[in-house]
Amino acid sequence: MAVFTVFESSDMKSTKGAERIFDCISTVDIENGTFGYLNKLATGESVTYNFATGLSAGNPVVVVDQPAWDANESLTSNQRKDKFIIPAGTKFRVRMIALTDEFAITKEGVTVATQALFLKDNYVTIDATGKLVASATSVPDSAFEGTVMRKRISGASLVTTANTYGYSRELMEVKVTKLV
Repeated sequence: MAVFTVFESSDMKSTKGAERIFDCISTVDIENGTFGYLNKLATGESVTYNFATGLSAGNPVVVVDQPAWDANESLTSNQRKDKFIIPAGTKFRVRMIALTDEFAITKEGVTVATQALFLKDNYVTIDATGKLVASATSVPDSAFEGTVMRKRISGASLVTTANTYGYSRELMEVKVTKLV
């Protein structure tokens, strides 16, 4: 079973304050926790934007934070770890990133090449695919930078002789420290 990014937004201004949450659509499948920006309005839409991954000068940074909905179940959330993909053509929500926002994300939201550096007191930036890139040093010319603050465990599992029920995830909490 493939495991996808889990993103948690409980300490962001869009959750606790007045920062915006937008509706978006994409022509490709999008994973929760993907960073990007709002492109122009989607064709025939007045409030739904085209989502683009990565960063673009002059455009605010947003992150995909959509519950994993089961298309066959009306308004039912399916939080299985292999279901955090939004199919192409499906509307989803994105949260605007603000300076000092804090969010939690699993290692699947970081590029595979830099996952080993996704540790406390290290830094993250965003690449063109919308994934975080971890680094042991600050990147002075980046438009977005976050500092990894701590690790925590979310969820639980119960192991019996017959089965393992549930699962836990290791999330790293990141604080946005630079946003140009």
